[in-house]
Amino acid sequence: MTPKEYGKKIIELERDKDYKGAYEIVRESLTIYPTNLFLLRNEVYLLYRLKRIKEARERAEERMGLLKDDPFFLRTYLLILEKEKAKEDIEHMIEGDIFLMRINDKEFYIFLSKLVARVFNKEKGLEILKRAVSIFPDNNELKGILDGWEKEGGSDGRYRYYKEQFKGKKVKDAIMEIENLKVLPNYANDYELHLYLAELYKKIKRYDKTIEVYKYLLTLKDDEFTRKMLGYAYYKIGDIEDALVYLKDIFLKDPYDHYLYSTILKIFEARFDLEGLERLILEAISITPDARHLYGVLKRAKKWERG
Repeated sequence: MTPKEYGKKIIELERDKDYKGAYEIVRESLTIYPTNLFLLRNEVYLLYRLKRIKEARERAEERMGLLKDDPFFLRTYLLILEKEKAKEDIEHMIEGDIFLMRINDKEFYIFLSKLVARVFNKEKGLEILKRAVSIFPDNNELKGILDGWEKEGGSDGRYRYYKEQFKGKKVKDAIMEIENLKVLPNYANDYELHLYLAELYKKIKRYDKTIEVYKYLLTLKDDEFTRKMLGYAYYKIGDIEDALVYLKDIFLKDPYDHYLYSTILKIFEARFDLEGLERLILEAISITPDARHLYGVLKRAKKWERG
């Protein structure tokens, strides 16, 4: 078989989560094509999926010189380091090699920021996003994600100020104060104040009011974080059609967000619309070919359709 034919077979087996079968094909094909980069990176990936973590790391480090500019390989290697709790090695990667190589893949940096936030803390994840924005200064998606993270309570000064200001108060009392405050001219267009108000309404499960505030926020500034939060709020009240309107485009840009794609799956399940889900997932994969986990999401969906 040619490398392309081997590759097609390996992808099919990975899509069906037959990682053992895919690994056997990779090993066979490497005896014929020992320097093929697709095969080399997939051997590491499949060892990781088979939970042969130590071996996966050894193979990855042997091939770092060949694959150091491959986003898929780096993503796998970082997941291996995370699994091994190798924080110092991850730190070495993010402080040196990765950014010196200038990986030309914004999706990789989004993945990296989330991994760093998990392994270290949210502030360090924010640093990654900021550095990514410096690499892609004209990329509005990265800027929107960075802005959203900051508005969630990261490093935005005004948001943190309001959080401290109402700390210790009962949620309903804080809501009443902010509702009275936001009608004043100086606060009517205060984005961070309204964002904090939306968070308070979520705490008491007043999603109707949460939706009202997020919709107002979109009139002040249209960004992905607000649209995603609005989509989740619609989902919480059972309005799956409006939820999908706000979540679909964001999912296509960020198919790695577990909570997001799980919500998308539930929406299509509630609509009994496997065909629509399949179209959306295939579109997402065509945009982000490395998002292979979505084949597993689709496989799960086929089970509920048969059930």
